[in-house]
Amino acid sequence: MITSKYDFITPLLKPALMMICLFVLTSVTAMAQAPCTPVNIAPPSDPALLVFDLEGKIQSYNSTTRTITANGTTIFIPTTVLVETRNADLTGNITFANLTDATLEAQRSIVGGTVIASGDIVFGQGTSGNCVSMNATKVFVELAENVVVGLLSNVDTAAGSFRVNGSLVRMNTDPRFPKDILDVGANQLTIADLASHEGETISVGGYFDAAQNVLFGTLVETDFVKALPGQDGVAILRTEGRTGSRELRVDGQNARNPQGQFAASVTVFSGGLDANGTQCVGTQLGTAAVSAVDGSWAFRQKPIATIPTQVCVKSPFGGIDTSAVTIGN
Repeated sequence: MITSKYDFITPLLKPALMMICLFVLTSVTAMAQAPCTPVNIAPPSDPALLVFDLEGKIQSYNSTTRTITANGTTIFIPTTVLVETRNADLTGNITFANLTDATLEAQRSIVGGTVIASGDIVFGQGTSGNCVSMNATKVFVELAENVVVGLLSNVDTAAGSFRVNGSLVRMNTDPRFPKDILDVGANQLTIADLASHEGETISVGGYFDAAQNVLFGTLVETDFVKALPGQDGVAILRTEGRTGSRELRVDGQNARNPQGQFAASVTVFSGGLDANGTQCVGTQLGTAAVSAVDGSWAFRQKPIATIPTQVCVKSPFGGIDTSAVTIGN
């Protein structure tokens, strides 16, 4: 007795039918997630041509279909791809769901911001012929790229603000985007650390809120070195190991100690920091003289038996920093 219209199918054919159904459903679901735009061309024979790059103003997004539209182009963001919001050179730090969080979007939307994306062009078959989908492999999103460079003033630690060329700056509070204040060595600073550097040059990148007349900073870069309480500061600016000439180069800059003095020299080690972060571990390589004018210094060792993967630099006044070594020819 046949109880289903499919009961007449032999057991051998049922698995095949199930695979066909699964393929069709998967294809339909994929097409629903990755919009396919009609085109009047066939897929190119060269796979190298099946890539796209996009940079533009975000017109809209769809959290359900996982798409962002900019410059009239809609890109699909697979669940395996994280969105980058810190630096376009990095590979991803938040999910698409976090980027389009409804609560955060109600406060400040990514619509009107900038997206920089790249990925694969995938050909499909639409109702009227060939169509293409833009499947992203790398996505960077920022609210804006507003920048001001000038003199730091009016540092107000209590209010969490400062001014650059008169523009009022507060640090970004949206958790989707960074709020970094960095010294010349890319070490983290606080607004309180800025107070003793009024009158010096500073760069602020972020997004401007016209309603509040505030530039919300996502990346603040300074030209000075962070000094530790009761000590000086050390920042490694460049490290380079050249395998061909067996040479190690380390350049950096010091901050003054509380008495207003630069250390006479710094000591360079192959290795990193100890568990407390107060001492260098590894082999001492040598010393470098510190300029009494601006605190800069340069260390060179040639030939060097083994180029280290990391170096640590220590000042006799207490400042310390470590950095990975860039290896070249």
